[in-house]
Amino acid sequence: MSSPTLRAVVITESLVGGSLPETFSGMEDRRYPHLMDERTPVEIIELTVPSERAPGLALELAAALKPRLYYAHLLDEERMLVAFPRTVVEIPRGDTEAIARARAVGALFGIPAGQLRFAEMWDTDHPDARAEPEASGR
Repeated sequence: MSSPTLRAVVITESLVGGSLPETFSGMEDRRYPHLMDERTPVEIIELTVPSERAPGLALELAAALKPRLYYAHLLDEERMLVAFPRTVVEIPRGDTEAIARARAVGALFGIPAGQLRFAEMWDTDHPDARAEPEASGR
């Protein structure tokens, strides 16, 4: 059974006009800087989205994305909704065919393969980032 909410991750720079659609008002949890591919500074927006509204909100994100190079995703423990420009792909956790399909769709929008590591995103927020050495005492 799906959780009552999904976590959405959006890059501010991916949005036409640089802002989320109004329907996301009140859902934002935090914003923070991130180096995409260890080179490109971007701002990440994290939101909590009600499960029953997730498919519609994913479509709204898809409509708000710039036409190339970006996607946004929403996920819970069982599924991920990946919003590409004007397209949404659902990936059930562990479904390698759905992951391959989402990677192929991402390639259509010029998104580098290193940014399409969906299988890892349930466990690692930004698998494209360099692994940081663990602090001692952990």
